[in-house]
Amino acid sequence: MKNFIRNSVSTLLTTIFLSINSVTPAQANYTFDEVEINQNQVIAIAIPLSNLNEDEVPRYKLIVLEQRSNERLCWSESESELYPILVEPLLLDFNFTGICGRATDSNGYSIRVDDYDLSVDYRLTLQNIDGEIKLWGTSLKGDRILIGGTGGISNGAMKIFLEPGWKFTKRSYQGRVLGHFYFSYDSFGAQKDTLEEKIGDIEAQIVTQPCRL
Repeated sequence: MKNFIRNSVSTLLTTIFLSINSVTPAQANYTFDEVEINQNQVIAIAIPLSNLNEDEVPRYKLIVLEQRSNERLCWSESESELYPILVEPLLLDFNFTGICGRATDSNGYSIRVDDYDLSVDYRLTLQNIDGEIKLWGTSLKGDRILIGGTGGISNGAMKIFLEPGWKFTKRSYQGRVLGHFYFSYDSFGAQKDTLEEKIGDIEAQIVTQPCRL
């Protein structure tokens, strides 16, 4: 039974892979590549900006920080189990050159989906929706992609948790890793992880259920 389930899912994953590649082969961007990075060494935060007046809608700044060496901590996070998780950017207190990385605008971060760089067509925006700061990828046509959220709202800097399937990567060019960060999404990988999780649930049910002759 398990082999049958595995074979069926393998066929389904192949179908998904072929369907994805049949839609986007012409979109493959070979100017820039991307490289994997340690997800625990990078964080995206939403920082409230000072308002010009009391009637102005609160605005938020997206900043990406990276811990490049263990010499000094670049940020600290609140240990509370309540959301949002507050972040203190410690790199502001010392010369962080070579120790921390920081990206504060579209020159330092962008979106990459299925190996396609969307930096020209999409921009990253933060919005307060239902008491939570949401990170969106917004296209010139008005299309939106949900990338992450803070899980709550505060007056301080807040950690942004990425949606399932999203991760941090770095831009590279001809084998050289650049300082530019990607909010990267792999459709096939995300669907594969979801299916494998469902397989595990099904197999667990098969094991726990008694065999009836």
